Amino acid sequence: MNAPRTRPFPTGAELVTSDLDAARSFYQDLLGWTYQATADGCTASADGVPAADLRFGPAPARWWTVFGAADEATVRAAAGAAGARLTGDEVHDPLGGSFRLRTVPAPVLPGLGRPCWYEYMTTDPAGADRFHTAALGLRSSVPPGAPDDSYALLVGDVAPVAGRLATPPPLDTLLPAGWMVYLAVADPDDVAERAQRGGGRLLVPPRDVVTGRVCALADPAGAVFTVIRPARTGS
Repeated sequence: MNAPRTRPFPTGAELVTSDLDAARSFYQDLLGWTYQATADGCTASADGVPAADLRFGPAPARWWTVFGAADEATVRAAAGAAGARLTGDEVHDPLGGSFRLRTVPAPVLPGLGRPCWYEYMTTDPAGADRFHTAALGLRSSVPPGAPDDSYALLVGDVAPVAGRLATPPPLDTLLPAGWMVYLAVADPDDVAERAQRGGGRLLVPPRDVVTGRVCALADPAGAVFTVIRPARTGS
């Protein structure tokens, strides 16, 4: 039996937007999502499995990474001591990033059309690493063989739960600082083309990286996300 997690970890994602109907249509066409109404929006599913929550909220639209914690009060206290501003379940860190913190909800299951990875984008990697260690207990670890520390894994109890990327020019002007949600897709190039036809914007064209093939997009309301075809591992 797996030991329970003691450190916070990303459990899913939530889109907050002022135009739910437009968002539902865009992501349905892009990812095949279906929807179940909730009190303040809807839950999106991919192949019948919950993928993300969509909620109504004021502009600008944005994707949120949701962290789950077994002891939410302790994490809130640690985040505040590390310089974060707390508003409801929102944690706004001192570097310009934000995430939602909740008592461990059911994590999103892996699969196409669902969140599969979370990455913190920053121009201050050292500051970000200090905050995530102090607030969340996540240790920064540079992958073996990496040429520098521009990319690091954020390690939880026993394994990486997220990444941290030092965004170089011009990415630092194209991608917002803070948490990026990665959605798994079969063909990022096709998704990039269809997103633009559906009113979205291509921010970073499809390209191959160590973890797979990725591209960064903004939906019609401006919410930024990344799609990825994860690299195959093993034989």
